[in-house]
Amino acid sequence: MWRCLVAVTAMLVVAPGAARGAPVASFTFAPATPLTGELVTFTSTSTGTTTQAWDFEDDDRVCDDASGATVQHSFPAAGTFAVTLCVADGAGSSGSQTQPVPVANRSPVAGFNYAPDAPLPGESVVLTSFSADPDGPLVSQAWDLDNDGSFDDGQGPSASVSFAAPGEYLVKLLVADRDGAAGLAQRAISVQAPVAQFMRPFPVVRVIGAVGRHGTRIREIRLTAPLGSRVEVFCRGGGCPRTSARRDARAARTLRIRRFARRLLRPGAVVQISVTKAGAIGKYMRLRIRRGRSPSRIDRCLMPGGERPVRCPV
Repeated sequence: MWRCLVAVTAMLVVAPGAARGAPVASFTFAPATPLTGELVTFTSTSTGTTTQAWDFEDDDRVCDDASGATVQHSFPAAGTFAVTLCVADGAGSSGSQTQPVPVANRSPVAGFNYAPDAPLPGESVVLTSFSADPDGPLVSQAWDLDNDGSFDDGQGPSASVSFAAPGEYLVKLLVADRDGAAGLAQRAISVQAPVAQFMRPFPVVRVIGAVGRHGTRIREIRLTAPLGSRVEVFCRGGGCPRTSARRDARAARTLRIRRFARRLLRPGAVVQISVTKAGAIGKYMRLRIRRGRSPSRIDRCLMPGGERPVRCPV
């Protein structure tokens, strides 16, 4: 009778261990499709375990990269990575589960500066890229400098361009990373019209004459004419010479115009004098002869390339 009781007791001790079985490894992760560099949270849902260890980096199925029921990890490059969870219990049993984790590439970010900030027509503009890729190197940087949609006007982190006329010009930079993702940057470059400068010295016109009852007799006109300028004298109305006069100043000096000597300019006659020079603000003067009074006079400026006199800029 005692022998039977011992046998039953032995059976009761062994049975619970046999029912427990080996540990089962399982886990979840979030987010489901992480980006490169983004922290991924791995959570074990395993059963029957006392230890839990992870393999992330080397895909060697040796779980020595982290331990614990919940861990975090990030992946520096895009691709699909096999992550393994290894579990064990206190009785020497173990188990593992491996899952693929898809990691998405981050697109590169394109950007560039240019100098000078307000270029003039014909001036060289230097473009410098500060583009970057958050998870790897850039493999190409291409420029579209004529806004034709083709990135064939320059390669690399810098380029240069010039524009012939004032206006706004759209410049683009296209960059790509090793995974084929692209980034685009574009900027409008404003090309300024050159600021016209006054002639130096600026022309001064002096008129010497006498006013009479029947008009004005101009003896001489004196004016300063800078080197390289052109002087034009035009007269219309009673008493005017039949032809206009043009003179090029080959040196900076005072010119004397005596073509009106001994002529009586009658009321209503108009004398116009213009002094011009390429790229500079010139001088315009107009005299209108009046009966019994001094001629009325208007002084204006001539802008480069313009023919109409305007009020002089301050």
